[in-house]
Amino acid sequence: MGEVNKAKTHKVVMDNRNSLSMTGISKVTSIDPDLVLLVTEQGKLKIIGKNMQATNLDLDKGILDLTGNINSMIYSGDKEGAFSIKGLFK
Repeated sequence: MGEVNKAKTHKVVMDNRNSLSMTGISKVTSIDPDLVLLVTEQGKLKIIGKNMQATNLDLDKGILDLTGNINSMIYSGDKEGAFSIKGLFK
């Protein structure tokens, strides 16, 4: 039988906007207390909040857990390339 091309999944679980668990993380571009920039299996992800910190990060497994005050999560469809500074100030 032929090989089956299985797409990797991306899952997000948020609890009361202060705890976030994610799978399908392929790259962490930046983790700051007010801004987290990631590349996921579903595209780039920008997380905006306050006092955020990574409590668990395992890129081999594609796992990231965050705590802090999470205000917004914004996806862009482009999985490749870097985040642009211009895009942060829209």
